[in-house]
Amino acid sequence: MIDTTWKCHICGCQRPDAEISVLKQDFSKEYGLPVGTWTYNVRYCNDKPECLEGAKNFRLKNNR
Repeated sequence: MIDTTWKCHICGCQRPDAEISVLKQDFSKEYGLPVGTWTYNVRYCNDKPECLEGAKNFRLKNNR
């Protein structure tokens, strides 16, 4: 059995799958696109309220 872990986008902790949740964000309207065109998922620790709050305003960085 594989123990899947994920890194929280907010606090940076590596956590087991059961302790990570995902908040799907849709930025399509912000760029004048149809709903659902531009989305991404933000991983956060589901047992840390500060991570959930941080996920609501999190923006992935452009690494180019």
